[in-house]
Amino acid sequence: MNTVSLLGFLFALFAVAVQVTADFTNENVLRTIDLTGNGIARLKVSAKIANSGKTTASAYLILVDADLADNLSYIAATIRPDIKNSEPIPLSIGAPSDSKNGFVTYSAALAYPLNPGKSAIIEISFVYTQVIRPLPKVIGQNDEQWLLFSFNAYSDSAYVAKKQKTTIRLPSSEIHPPAGPGPIQKKGSSVIFGPYTDIAPGQGSVASVHYKDNKPILVAKTLSRELELSHWGSNLGVTEYYDLFHRGAELRNKLFSRVDFQFAAQSRGSRSNVVEHLRVILPPKASHVYYRDDIGNVSTSNFRKSLTRDSIMDIKPRYPLYGGWKYNWHHTYDVPLNDYLKKDTKTGQYVLQVLFLGSVKNITVEDARLKVVLPEGALNIRISTPFTPTSQTVSRFYTNLDTIGRPMVIIEKHNAAADEYAVPVQISYDYPSIELYRKPLVVSTAIFGLLLLGIVYARLDLSLVRDGENSAADIEAALSVQREEVTKVVALAKSAFDGIDDGFEQFRKTRGKNGGLKTFEAGRTEQKEKLDRCYARIRKAAQKVSVAGGSSNTERKDFVKGVEQIEKLVKEKLTKLVGYQDAVVQFLDEIAADVDGTVDAKKKEALQAKVIAFDASKKEIDAKLTAIFEQIEV
Repeated sequence: MNTVSLLGFLFALFAVAVQVTADFTNENVLRTIDLTGNGIARLKVSAKIANSGKTTASAYLILVDADLADNLSYIAATIRPDIKNSEPIPLSIGAPSDSKNGFVTYSAALAYPLNPGKSAIIEISFVYTQVIRPLPKVIGQNDEQWLLFSFNAYSDSAYVAKKQKTTIRLPSSEIHPPAGPGPIQKKGSSVIFGPYTDIAPGQGSVASVHYKDNKPILVAKTLSRELELSHWGSNLGVTEYYDLFHRGAELRNKLFSRVDFQFAAQSRGSRSNVVEHLRVILPPKASHVYYRDDIGNVSTSNFRKSLTRDSIMDIKPRYPLYGGWKYNWHHTYDVPLNDYLKKDTKTGQYVLQVLFLGSVKNITVEDARLKVVLPEGALNIRISTPFTPTSQTVSRFYTNLDTIGRPMVIIEKHNAAADEYAVPVQISYDYPSIELYRKPLVVSTAIFGLLLLGIVYARLDLSLVRDGENSAADIEAALSVQREEVTKVVALAKSAFDGIDDGFEQFRKTRGKNGGLKTFEAGRTEQKEKLDRCYARIRKAAQKVSVAGGSSNTERKDFVKGVEQIEKLVKEKLTKLVGYQDAVVQFLDEIAADVDGTVDAKKKEALQAKVIAFDASKKEIDAKLTAIFEQIEV
């Protein structure tokens, strides 16, 4: 059974299951579906309803297709009397029921009872996310993006509709012929389905529109807003973390051409659905703004501060964002706390009011999270949200110099459309005045403790050997023993250098034939290991001398310093020797690779220069070593 037949069967099944003798009749239903957002469908239903029953009605049932229940981000309803210029009254909508007959049911409590025979105007707003898909799914880098939106041509309702019309608002007038039950009329960038008459409860018929829209479809996999209050600094610090994904048509073969991208940037035509920059709306008076991604700080941003209107930050990602690509970043800013925190004079509580979302417009947020860190000592925390959050918790957050930890409010919402959830959240709490002195008291105690610890430490003698404990004769004896040890180590180091030189000369004579290169490298590695043992022995000798006498013994200090310089110079000599030998090996390899056995004259001159430089540096190092030996009398 194909998709259309299956949907028709479900609609027919529901029509039988729902009682036709319901309390309401939809006299006229006007439905508008706005698809001009970035991949977000905003549906508004305005219906004139009449109580066709025999009893007073107090609730109105709202149906949502069960297949779209997880895509429903927002729902709201109002009612007003069927009188000209009457004011709409918001309705309270309860939790959805379990899926039944292919639909999920919401119950909207009427603001006033509707008596039999009376009528009213009810308006219901829906926001659906991730119901618009690109078709084709894969396009070229400079191709235009086409989107497909499928829907029920008839308004999902538990009641009979005498008359109904649906208007689809599209971002452009370039539209493929729409599909669905007639009549269908196209007016500019709008498509009108209907009017239809005598629509049964749950009746359905699949319709679709296929239209051009080059706007990117951006989805934030996660969006976390973290706020931290400071009563002392009268500051509210805000950090927002974005994990952004482009759900639009993907690049064909995932190939990106920088040349084509730059060429398109200079033309006046469309550039497909690519994202070159993102606009972040920040509050007035925002300061200390910075923007970082996973790699580090990003300087390609432009911030325009305003004291009265919204501040604007245009950020430019490190790379253009195409369909199927993602980009992670976070930005931080500070705002004056007094603009968001007030004190209720009646209750004495502090009331913080901040937006749940709102910095980046026209995106879908799969998992939105608001974290608010309150000051340490805040009590009796109350949270008020204009929507039902997925979860809401209060935990503890610890940072520098905290004692009992700070209360942290966490509010989470799954599947949130950024524009609809840019709504104020209120957090109220008690904060006794004495808590203002908690942090200064902790800081004072910490400083006093550090000073006390410093005094105690200064009076302790933690040295292994006390000053003046050894006599001058003991110090001289220790120096004499370790001088002999250093002499032996230096002789061993010299033999290691001789071994490296001998192996290199043998390699040069044979030109690396018959495995000569491997033999040379193995021998050099063995001599390097011998030098490593030399380093360990002279360091040990210096350590023994350093603990043999007091800090006033100049001869001991000179010996230790001289040994450290010997180790440094030997390592430097080895590094230069290895560099010189590797240059010669490379030169011989190039000669061997050449057909005529010759090499470029410039390379030969460069090698000769390296040889001269090595000889000069070797003589300089040897001279320094001789001077050090004389200084420490080795």
